[in-house]
Amino acid sequence: MASAGSAANAAAAAKFWDYFQQQKEAINALAVLSKDDASQKIRDLDSSLREAFIYLPPYDQKRLSKDLDELRGQHHQQRSTSKQQGFKFKSAVAKPNNALATASSSVTAAASEQPSSADSDGQASPPATGPSHKYTGISDSWVVADMLSLLGEVGTASPTDCELRDITNSVVDLRPISQSLRALNCHRIQNSIVICGPFAGSVTVRDSNNCVLVLGARQFRLENSQGVDVYLYCTSHPIIEKSSGIRFAPYPAELRTPRIEQEFGTSQLGLQPNSFDRVDDFNWLKRQASPNWSIPQASALPSADVWSLLDDASKPRAKLIQALVATHQERE
Repeated sequence: MASAGSAANAAAAAKFWDYFQQQKEAINALAVLSKDDASQKIRDLDSSLREAFIYLPPYDQKRLSKDLDELRGQHHQQRSTSKQQGFKFKSAVAKPNNALATASSSVTAAASEQPSSADSDGQASPPATGPSHKYTGISDSWVVADMLSLLGEVGTASPTDCELRDITNSVVDLRPISQSLRALNCHRIQNSIVICGPFAGSVTVRDSNNCVLVLGARQFRLENSQGVDVYLYCTSHPIIEKSSGIRFAPYPAELRTPRIEQEFGTSQLGLQPNSFDRVDDFNWLKRQASPNWSIPQASALPSADVWSLLDDASKPRAKLIQALVATHQERE
């Protein structure tokens, strides 16, 4: 029931709040002894916070994110002060180093914020490598995530977040990077299709309309959205809030290729039951079933021919959107 889900969410948020405060104190104490260890602890706390977004209320998300930014800034200032004090020369030499560091940080930040560009055929190029994989401001394109941009020096992909923002009339295929994801955050997805393989993390979707999502994750949350079809494998109860016209169906069997089946095993999602149909609606506390979501009949699901368009070399974007997304306008 939604009320039980709400209580569990509140309990998890309270527990994480206590954990966050304990980690802050530990990081401040550790910074005196080992700044490198403190830096790693901050990165770990940032990862934990992102994963907790699935159940933290918006106020807590903003407050804890701000606290973490302040903690990161204090730690950076302490490191800079320590380096300057240990340097034999005065500020005449230290300042250029600081300026270079600032310029380098600005370039890195700009690279991570730069939106993907689309070529003349409407195919979007992957974004610059950064702390997270990010696609923003994309329309009328077919995007395939690039695994090579996530590979480190040893040739293995590091865990990363992925953010999709302001995607319109497009297809976004994240299957090549799904096993490297720890969190997927989507904002303002309109008239588009997003597909991702299974990964042991969380998915949050906000402010999206008339779209199709194909996902496998441990946690799923949908907020302030309408007319969304979610083809899902989820090991916990999916959560919706301030949303309507949502349909849930299992991850399509037609897309469970040998590679995807292997990823279900690697992520360990396949070891647990799929709870795609055990949805908690946080805006429906009555005992009756929520009118905001439903499960379509098997006869209403897309055919194998429709799903095969996702792997069509010609990338028939308009045809696929027409086949999958246009049904939102016809189904009522």
